[in-house]
Amino acid sequence: MVYCQSCVHRDSWSLDGAKPLPGAKLSITCRDANKRVMGCQKAIADESGYFLVEFGETKVSDFYMGDPRKACYVRLLASPDIKCNEPTNINFGIEGAPLRDEGKRWHGEGYDYVVYATGPLAFRPAICMPKHHY
Repeated sequence: MVYCQSCVHRDSWSLDGAKPLPGAKLSITCRDANKRVMGCQKAIADESGYFLVEFGETKVSDFYMGDPRKACYVRLLASPDIKCNEPTNINFGIEGAPLRDEGKRWHGEGYDYVVYATGPLAFRPAICMPKHHY
């Protein structure tokens, strides 16, 4: 999920009071067994701030160290909100947020679907009123 962080919690990882950020753009990059980029896709958060990317049919052994959690990461790209467009590194949204296995699986025709998640990630307002008045 992608949020707009409240000015109250600027310079922290807190998302108290944060609001979903529909239309936020992200990238998901995965590396192969030789650490080369094997896939990179963009995602756009829906009206609730959630995003989803499907990588299609891929063997687990194709990923770096045989594990998508070690091979893939998500980064914030852009915010559609001019008042909340500064990326934060909450959950490593700038450096590259790792994936975690959500334990959700179901069988397809000859393969399994596996759901991974990351985040939550956030942008913040570039300009916030000072916390202290002088």
